[in-house]
Amino acid sequence: MSNGIAPASWNHYVWVPTSCLYPVPPIQFVNSIPGISNEFGVLGYTTENLAYIDWQCGQDLTSIPGIDSRFAIVGSVPASITLSGQQPFSTQYGLPIMYAFTGTGGAPKLAATITASSVNSGGATATFPLGNSLAQGGYFFVTENANSTGGHDFNSWNLYSIAGTQTIAGNPFGVSVGAQNIGFLEANSCVRPPVKTTSSNSITFPVVSLYSSNQVKAGGSAIGVGANPTAVAVYQASSVTINSGSGCDLIRNTYSGTTRAIVTNSGENTATILDIVNNSVITTVTVGTQPVAVVTAADGSAAYVANYKDSTVSRIDLKTDTVTATVAVGGSPTSVALTSAGILWVGGAGFLTEINTSTMAVTGTESVASKTIIALGYSDSLSELFATSVDASNNVIADEISPSTFSAGGSYSPIASHTISTLGTYTRQPSGQVVRAFTSTLANNTSISSILAGAPPLVVQDGWAVVTATPTGFTITDATGHVVLVSETTPSPVTAIAVDAKLNVAYLTMPDSNTMLTVPLPGTN
Repeated sequence: MSNGIAPASWNHYVWVPTSCLYPVPPIQFVNSIPGISNEFGVLGYTTENLAYIDWQCGQDLTSIPGIDSRFAIVGSVPASITLSGQQPFSTQYGLPIMYAFTGTGGAPKLAATITASSVNSGGATATFPLGNSLAQGGYFFVTENANSTGGHDFNSWNLYSIAGTQTIAGNPFGVSVGAQNIGFLEANSCVRPPVKTTSSNSITFPVVSLYSSNQVKAGGSAIGVGANPTAVAVYQASSVTINSGSGCDLIRNTYSGTTRAIVTNSGENTATILDIVNNSVITTVTVGTQPVAVVTAADGSAAYVANYKDSTVSRIDLKTDTVTATVAVGGSPTSVALTSAGILWVGGAGFLTEINTSTMAVTGTESVASKTIIALGYSDSLSELFATSVDASNNVIADEISPSTFSAGGSYSPIASHTISTLGTYTRQPSGQVVRAFTSTLANNTSISSILAGAPPLVVQDGWAVVTATPTGFTITDATGHVVLVSETTPSPVTAIAVDAKLNVAYLTMPDSNTMLTVPLPGTN
């Protein structure tokens, strides 16, 4: 199809018609759902009772009606939520009704019908009790006013997400998402004719570094790595075949896709290469001092590691698992981002550097006055670089940067900046020194004494939505309109965010609370 698909928030996704300036959530329903009208041409029907998609153009995403909370965690879902309408709520013929739809990977399904408990004077907002009516998932809310015929008329749409919480001991710090295709073969050679059965399956799973327990958890298996692992990235490598069975029977599983991972061990100046099919260590590579961030090439050919303490970037050839280049950059690099054209961006204390990965030569550095860049991400579709930075006043800022204006020896000039949080302070033990950091996990460790490294913004699908970790939660920025759409809190600081390629699940790691949030997304199929 010609129209792209991209998530606009943690709990919905957007079909973008090519004629629209901004992506706008569709209205999508089935004919058999009761009480849905076709008022204003917003809602549509098909004669076959199939899902119908209607387009709305000319609206900015900032027109999403207000809601007092767009995010909750299972076990901590609020007793009620208060919504604004696209038109006034009315009690003239009865209390408004809210339909909660969920439709991950398919047509929407009606999850709950909830009657409002109250409408404020003038009808600007309505409050709907949640109780235990909604489980973990992403929801599309539709509200309607009762009418004189006993039915209901469309009022507004809204969005909500409920995440699951998983406790993981060992301070889960970095996260990536493995995606594997599994081919299954079972053969019996002792019968005539021989019998052969084949099938295939696809799986996705989080790969998480555990900072204090010196492990990486791939799915449900823990693998021992080096000291204080921080960033982790999966990558494509050769397929892995596992044979089993005996006698006449042969069972063969062949795994392809992201069969390997690399993790930076900040406490011992190494990177560990992992087989995430057999859950084993392949080798350990010595890099620079205190590696804290890593990015891999899309074809799995190379990894680029930012070494915080000695201000270098190491290139690792992932075919030979050896360091093939070391490049000096500015002070204390914390983050790396790679474009499809092979341009590596490196950020840190007071600098932004561009590196040509074909030659591993620095092509330019800009001065970032009074700021430290702590995270980088890149959108190929928008040709735009995204940075999370901290200024001298401890403000956490989401910056949008056009590489076309980057100038060697010039000054850092974002095309848009948004203050999204403030930086936390923690007392490092046993010295009692107060330091700036996102997490007490890092502040209490003498190796990283001033600031968090490795909390990357995430450029989702076509690049217009950017998810950024903050000391207090996360934000979602519309990079096309240069506005912050969503700012949410979490139980403790988020140090990494990852989403699977089909946008079905988002993972957020929080080392201070030994927690990983799992947020279902509508997905692309």
